[in-house]
Amino acid sequence: MSRTRPTVFGFVAHDDAELLAQMSMVQAGGTGWINIEPVIDEQYLPPEPGPFAFLGGSTHKVPVVTWMPGKRQDGRAVKATTVGLQHASGPRVAWRLRDLGLPVPADWRVTQDHPRRGLVAEVPADADNRAVIDWLLRSAAAVCQVESTGRWEAAVHPGLA
Repeated sequence: MSRTRPTVFGFVAHDDAELLAQMSMVQAGGTGWINIEPVIDEQYLPPEPGPFAFLGGSTHKVPVVTWMPGKRQDGRAVKATTVGLQHASGPRVAWRLRDLGLPVPADWRVTQDHPRRGLVAEVPADADNRAVIDWLLRSAAAVCQVESTGRWEAAVHPGLA
């Protein structure tokens, strides 16, 4: 099995038609995931982590959002969609986001909230993609530790070919 190269594109709006179409395509294919990062001007890019960065906290000053749709299983319900937010804003980011007016939606289940590995949640498989990506991008913008341009870059990984 070989992996195909990701499709990379930029966008601005949280309800970007291409992003939503790519999410639908990945869902229909039953495999793959999408990573999204804010675009940062070169002058604001944080320095690369040093060789001993693994000893400290998270190095994700520029957050990374991951969206992976639930898998269809023969004769059973579709597994939950998994979303993630890697960040460098410290422990208990779910609480911090709540305090910023961005609580994790009530029907999502947080499975991890770790300062190095990030926030991971399971989202109902039938959740509206537009609402999911809206929350993820607003949350990523809220925890981004460097100035961003307001633009985003998505990398669509179709999974195994």
